[in-house]
Amino acid sequence: MQQIEWLDKLGLGQSPTLNAPVGAACSFGIFAILLAIYVLSPINTSGDSRWSLHTASLVRGHAGDLTEYTPALQRNGFYAIRYVDGRPRTYFPIGVSILAVPAVTIAWLVRPGFFEELQNNIPDKFEKVVASIIGAMTAVVFFWVVYSQFISPWTALFGTAILALGTSMWSTATRALWQHGPLVLMFSVVMLLMVRAPRRPALVQYAGLVLAMTYVIRPTAAVAIVAITIYVLVFYRPWFLRYVGWALVVGVPWLVFNFAIYGALLPPYYAASRMDSPSFSALLGVLFSPSRGLLIFTPVVLFAVSGFVLSLRERAQRPLHIAFAGIVVGITCIVVSWEGWSGGHCFGPRLMTDVVPFLVYFVMFNFHLPAYVNQWVSRCLSASIAISAVLGVLIHAQGALRYGPWQWNYIPNYIDTSRIWDWTDPQFLRAQAPP
Repeated sequence: MQQIEWLDKLGLGQSPTLNAPVGAACSFGIFAILLAIYVLSPINTSGDSRWSLHTASLVRGHAGDLTEYTPALQRNGFYAIRYVDGRPRTYFPIGVSILAVPAVTIAWLVRPGFFEELQNNIPDKFEKVVASIIGAMTAVVFFWVVYSQFISPWTALFGTAILALGTSMWSTATRALWQHGPLVLMFSVVMLLMVRAPRRPALVQYAGLVLAMTYVIRPTAAVAIVAITIYVLVFYRPWFLRYVGWALVVGVPWLVFNFAIYGALLPPYYAASRMDSPSFSALLGVLFSPSRGLLIFTPVVLFAVSGFVLSLRERAQRPLHIAFAGIVVGITCIVVSWEGWSGGHCFGPRLMTDVVPFLVYFVMFNFHLPAYVNQWVSRCLSASIAISAVLGVLIHAQGALRYGPWQWNYIPNYIDTSRIWDWTDPQFLRAQAPP
């Protein structure tokens, strides 16, 4: 199996195993560097997520009741607020707020008046910090996903850099507490458990716990739950009951909460009626639109196709990689079945953020080619991936560092289908409008 040739020339082509101290230092370094980049990037986009931290007051036993924050609700026109049981609650899933509870609790302990401050304000800067922490944690977990697969720190570092800076993780998921960042973190944890399971089969049981949490965060995670559950049932049957048991640890309290609040097992946000049949025009849009297309904003994921083919060479892991690919296809089908496939007021392919860890994982297989592949082909492939990755970083930097691309959403008018397909005015090239 060929290593990355330009790493060989630098003397980095070997794939040493990382001992515990080196691994810990590497994890801390990745976390610290990316947290600094995310936090210092000036753009924050608290929109749909604006009540995430307020809802996290469930740490005080409020169960998502936002009554005490009525002044802030009024100032924001009661955006995304529903009175289901006579009390104001956010329309969006509660999972993100659950993950934010530790950060909110720490803020409360440090500043006892924290919740009083929330009564009149949207703490968008603190929200970005929490989202940035989640994003940096995701990068660390993903590093170990790639490292566990290839036992190559250089491959793992390169893949982590692509995920962290060359995708919507930088331009979207870490700008506010959207559902995407927490979901990608959970998906990355599941990937790590499944990739390591051949060496430690007991790990698959804990995937049930994490996958249950993914559904509490975002309903599109149902695709991953189906794919991984089938995989565990077929290939890890002795652990299946424990897998289900761990899922119930999260699932049962959540279902009880829903029934108590909504009188149903699922909140309105999870209604299947929100979906329509898949649209081919929407598929073209989420892949190729100059202002929403995944392959335009993150061109490196095009190599996920060849990477997936290469991943099928290893028979033992073939079913797992097919399951990962099925998750990508399934979530994409859900996105293109929704009339709001463009993602609304956002930067680039926001709704496709959820699948980027699987796509970047497959891209990495291109750096470990069979020995019979021509060296010239290997060099060209590596160079193409590197160039595409750099382009992605430059593009997503626009969404994280500049206000102009965000103004594109409403200047000269609010986005519509015609503007999404306007090649003369792609979002990532938009200059900032004059005041």
